[in-house]
Amino acid sequence: MNYVQEKYPEGLDSLLKDADKAAISIVEKLNALNCKRVGDLYDIVNGKTTRNKKEFDELGYTANESNEFKGLYIFGEEKDGRVIPVYVGISRTVFRRLRQHAWGKNHNECTLAYLKTRDKWKKEGKITDRASITNEDMTPAKKVIQNYKVVLHSVPKDYDLYFLEVVLAGKFKTKWNSFRTH
Repeated sequence: MNYVQEKYPEGLDSLLKDADKAAISIVEKLNALNCKRVGDLYDIVNGKTTRNKKEFDELGYTANESNEFKGLYIFGEEKDGRVIPVYVGISRTVFRRLRQHAWGKNHNECTLAYLKTRDKWKKEGKITDRASITNEDMTPAKKVIQNYKVVLHSVPKDYDLYFLEVVLAGKFKTKWNSFRTH
């Protein structure tokens, strides 16, 4: 596979305007009556979690040539009669990534469940290193994630995708995003 560097955008103004439009659209979709919860978009048969293609298609989240969806996913939590964004994520494989967040087995798959569990344990004064938190310990957090409302936003260009994640997390002041490096 040949690596081809994507061109940088000419200016950030248009990207910032796109972010403003996306933010408005995302909040509207999160608060729409037909907005689905993560758990509504997957079927569990014989212990295997699979994407409900019909549900995704009806929402306009159709798969690309790789049978995946590239873009942003935004989790929303209901508070005081409104759904507010609490996490903005990006992926070239959003369908798979959503499944990992809500049903993953390891802390590196279900990172949001790990963060939620670690945060809870810190408040309780428990040890919070990665080795101490098991898949079973993350189950309550994964149940919460399964009940989050979710909106997908297609973003085909990598630069735009990474940029929008940070901008939207900042605009929404999402509770669970962190851009701290390792």
